[in-house]
Amino acid sequence: MLTELYIQNYLFVPQERIEFGPGMTVLTGETGAGKSILVGAIALIFGDNSTALEPYDETKPIYLEATFDISHNSEVQSFLQQQGQEIDSELTLAREIKPAGKSTYFLNGRKVSASLLRELKPLMIDFHHQRDQQRLLSNAYQLQLLDLYAQNSSLKKEYAQIYHSLKSALKELEKLKEEEEKNRQLKELYQYQFNELEKANLKMGEDEELQKEFELLSNAQELIETASSAYFTLYESEDSIHSRLAQVINSLSSYSSIYPRIAPILENLKDCLEQISASASDLNDISQSINLNPQRLQEIQLRLDEINSLLYKHRAKNIAELIELFQQREGQINAMEDLSATIKVLENSIQQDYENLKELGEKLTKSRQKAADSLAKELQENIRLLSIPDALFKINIDKKTIENMLLEQYLSVCSDEGEDNCQFLFSANRGTDLKPLSAVASGGELSRILLAIKKVLSERMEEKLIILDEIDAGIGGKTADYVAQFIYQLAQHHRIICITHLAQIAAIANEQLALQKVPAKHKNVIRIISLEPQQRKQELARMLAGDISEISLKHAEELMTKYK
Repeated sequence: MLTELYIQNYLFVPQERIEFGPGMTVLTGETGAGKSILVGAIALIFGDNSTALEPYDETKPIYLEATFDISHNSEVQSFLQQQGQEIDSELTLAREIKPAGKSTYFLNGRKVSASLLRELKPLMIDFHHQRDQQRLLSNAYQLQLLDLYAQNSSLKKEYAQIYHSLKSALKELEKLKEEEEKNRQLKELYQYQFNELEKANLKMGEDEELQKEFELLSNAQELIETASSAYFTLYESEDSIHSRLAQVINSLSSYSSIYPRIAPILENLKDCLEQISASASDLNDISQSINLNPQRLQEIQLRLDEINSLLYKHRAKNIAELIELFQQREGQINAMEDLSATIKVLENSIQQDYENLKELGEKLTKSRQKAADSLAKELQENIRLLSIPDALFKINIDKKTIENMLLEQYLSVCSDEGEDNCQFLFSANRGTDLKPLSAVASGGELSRILLAIKKVLSERMEEKLIILDEIDAGIGGKTADYVAQFIYQLAQHHRIICITHLAQIAAIANEQLALQKVPAKHKNVIRIISLEPQQRKQELARMLAGDISEISLKHAEELMTKYK
């Protein structure tokens, strides 16, 4: 996984470029030689700020860069694809820290956020240290380890998606129901108004037409009398205007031939006579055609009263506004009915998802129960190989749910990890009861249990860089041999960087880096040396005896031969 690490101006390292081969690399050196510098540099690249940020030269920036081969880690490739990053088999991550403390992060030469690298960290690196051991005491972490062994990744992902979807759907349902309740009284009002306006069956311009008809019918009698009187005056009476005008025309006609000016006057008068005759005829028609209809007048009066009442009630200026209100209320009622339908559909969907979630939860439980016995057996065998010969190990799976649980209660007792509690039980000594790890395991035992877990799970994990920081604390003798072999087996599936004081662990590694503190003019300098076979033999002798002698060199050579 890790192929190269470049360190510039960090702590006691002015500049170093370290290449890593496959398998297991150990870091060794005297106490205080700075073996944790490499581990600290890697942690800093991934956004860790708990590590020292001291530069070698305070006037210059710290620059740290790590190159990884990610061709066998599909999780990293998938994550980078989701982030819109270009995917290649090689990934270079870097961090520059200015003297003022500001950091800039890079992914393949491009600036990225610190959060992106922090999200990448668990996909690429597995730090095995004291904090990791404490994490092992968490039931949630124990469940994660069991699921990794059971290969429940896709099942858990599907369960988590439905779980979160259900929680979101319930919030949405609650919101919609609150809105529906708020609309309930409004809907009654809107429905009443809609029904009233629908029943009224209003037509555009109807009020204006009715008003005109009302005025006509209201004045019909007077209009008939007036038209009849006018007709009589114009045409029918003995002394009618038509008759008198006709006499005038007859009188003037005899003079038109002797006085030319009379001729046009006669023409105008004849036109007037025709107009009077036509108007009289129209007035007669009017007086004959107008129908006195008190019933129709009453109907119009009632209809106008109804329209005016609706205008007043709804504060409308005209029928157009009433029709617009009618259409508006129709849309609002339909929207409220759509909301009710949406709620019904959502309720059905939630119920279906709940059934699916319970089914998936049951599958997860069965998978975990099946895997728990197998994993416990493998862990027990491996822990016993690590000099805890009477170790007993068991994994308990307890369901948090019961039959016929209401959805809200189900979601409150479960998590997106499923319906189960997981607990690792351990006993180190014959005759003692199995108890939770947190109650009985010592630090040394936890370290070995965690190592056994990593070994058992190594084939099921994506290829990672595993950093073992002084995992050898408190062990020696035959146990050291077992631990060395465990780490080496782990290195068959992952790249290992191991900081160690034990020669047995150092001897089994594929590569050994020695860190040496060298005095310099202003400040000590750490040199990182990739040891050749002869140098490695001498370093192992120092680790075995504290100094280099014929006996320690011979012992070192035996170790190197033993682990070839």
